[in-house]
Amino acid sequence: MNGVRISKINYSFDITNILKDFYIIRFTQSEGYIKYGAQFIDELSQNVKAQSVVFESGSTLYTLFVKAEFEKLDLKEILRNGSEMDGLSYSILKALEIQRCPPHLIIQLLINSLASPKNERLRFNNLTGKLYLFKESLFEKRKFKEDQLVTKIPAIEFKIHRDLRIELRTTTFTSLLLMSKMEFSKKPLKNYSKYTYSHSTKSMRRILNDEKLAAKDVFIIKQETGKKTTFPFMDFSDLESLEESKVGQLSILDIKIKNKLAKYLEISFQEENIDNIYRLSNSNQDSIKKLIASKNKELHIANTLGIEGKDYETFLKAQLVVLFPEIRLSSSIRTKNGLANIRLIRNKNYYKENEIEDQYNSSLPITQHITVEDFNFKSNSAIKAVIKELLIKADVFKNHISIVNWEDYGYQKNQTFGIKKNDKFYFLTISPKGSMHFQEKEMSLFNQSEFDNLISIFQSDENIEGIVQNDEGAINIIRRSSLFTIPDFENIYSKLKNENQDETFDIEYIKSSLNEIDIKEVDLKFYNQELDNWSEKTISKSQLLSLISKISVKKKLAIEIYETTGKLIKVYMRDKSKYELMDSNLDIHSYQSKGKLFYYVGTIGEGMRTKIGRASVIREISGFENSPLFFDKLLPLMNVDFVKYGDLTVLPFPFKYLREWINLQTRTR
Repeated sequence: MNGVRISKINYSFDITNILKDFYIIRFTQSEGYIKYGAQFIDELSQNVKAQSVVFESGSTLYTLFVKAEFEKLDLKEILRNGSEMDGLSYSILKALEIQRCPPHLIIQLLINSLASPKNERLRFNNLTGKLYLFKESLFEKRKFKEDQLVTKIPAIEFKIHRDLRIELRTTTFTSLLLMSKMEFSKKPLKNYSKYTYSHSTKSMRRILNDEKLAAKDVFIIKQETGKKTTFPFMDFSDLESLEESKVGQLSILDIKIKNKLAKYLEISFQEENIDNIYRLSNSNQDSIKKLIASKNKELHIANTLGIEGKDYETFLKAQLVVLFPEIRLSSSIRTKNGLANIRLIRNKNYYKENEIEDQYNSSLPITQHITVEDFNFKSNSAIKAVIKELLIKADVFKNHISIVNWEDYGYQKNQTFGIKKNDKFYFLTISPKGSMHFQEKEMSLFNQSEFDNLISIFQSDENIEGIVQNDEGAINIIRRSSLFTIPDFENIYSKLKNENQDETFDIEYIKSSLNEIDIKEVDLKFYNQELDNWSEKTISKSQLLSLISKISVKKKLAIEIYETTGKLIKVYMRDKSKYELMDSNLDIHSYQSKGKLFYYVGTIGEGMRTKIGRASVIREISGFENSPLFFDKLLPLMNVDFVKYGDLTVLPFPFKYLREWINLQTRTR
């Protein structure tokens, strides 16, 4: 992969075609501000049939009208007689005015029009000027009496910002049937905009003031207390799974833009050239297991529950031995000094309800508490995460990095890492041999120190995630940007859509194809016999995939069929092709642009799953006071799997040590 697409768009308008088919109307409020989601927009939606609406902050909004429909209107009369329309005026934009408009508004206006139904009887706008993308298979239903009713509608809002970056924001519409499960202390229900869902148009609309709908049909934008809606960034298990992810919804929207707006608008994603790539392979993973094996680590289980906790203790020991055969285990009711301890306790509610002293003790060194009511003792990943946390605590307690060999990184002098938390400033200095020195600092007007420059950096920008000072005294600043990387979603969607299509093949063609591929003679003989006994002359794709049970044969046959017919029976995107389709979300990459370094961290490429939970956020590195960029030498510090077990960390791992030290200083239950 030579380049990466980022979530910032390039665009071009055909203003001649836009003006041939549409009017763009700018509404301006001379008396204060236009109320967001004001009633007059609802009236417009009923009377003037606008294609889309987009708000500009302040006193302006834009609307898009089909020319023929607008020319039938007496808009002045509508404004004169409508509610909330005092001080409201409008102007029809000409070519030059459109060119002078912020381009993100015109782009959003055109794209929002895709949600406007063509059926006159069903016509309405996206009333708040937002475009929501829905997938009905994700709607949550619950049983009320004898009916299964929709109670929650998750959606993705597609938004273009002024700087032309896109955002795919998760939004939840929750039914008033769940009103008792939502919290309204900060904002009363009456102040929420009310929506209803049209299954005919597959979109939401605002409920007008004079409409009376049953609670089951009324939704507000709000989460159920204690629950959070999430969409995976991408899931390429199959077409349905992809369409239930953010990338899938972006794919569907992109096709609509190309098919329906090509006369007026072209958009593409900006691309950057990649300079460095760091990959973590499966063979290098499980550093924790290797560390325990190499040092024959001893672990102590402190069972504060006594007899009541014996079964938990026994089961945990058995699991640990399976996961880490070299580990040495001991147990008692108390923690053991000098060892890593897993301490079994009850959860906070148990102690409170039974009026018993809470056994949680944050002052204990190298100790990880497990609440038996909440911990999943059967989860290998949960147990490994506990061990990982203990090893990091042990390093912090001993002020030395042992989880990796720091000297292998080749830093000749001290490296300093700094963060700000709760208006305090914390620093970790690591020597070339891996010893660690932690410090908490304050800005002082009277006592100058070597950290004053570092502290001043944080005070100037709230978006700074951390700073690093290298062995030459140069300082690099880490900022989290609002950009993320974009995979080759067009090809991914196309492949899965082709895979999903029904296909039928002649039996003789399949037999001929099996003879063309390199498989074992015994497999060839077996499948030919199965096909000879097939009751029909043709076989469907699903039948073929069921018949060819061996994955190695199935994969080779799929390639042969695709090369000879162009038909996809099965898509394989976890092989080498993944680096062509989705390297934007794999491993660690960096590039330079306009005097700054940018990097992103994805999921581990080798042995990856079909689901990528989060987008790969791009982080920006800049030099402080003309410091050179050296952060590319720190990228290997994210090429580890022990900060987020089984995955890469998005910041150099010393920041994990620094945060753990801060927690040990301030931790309370």
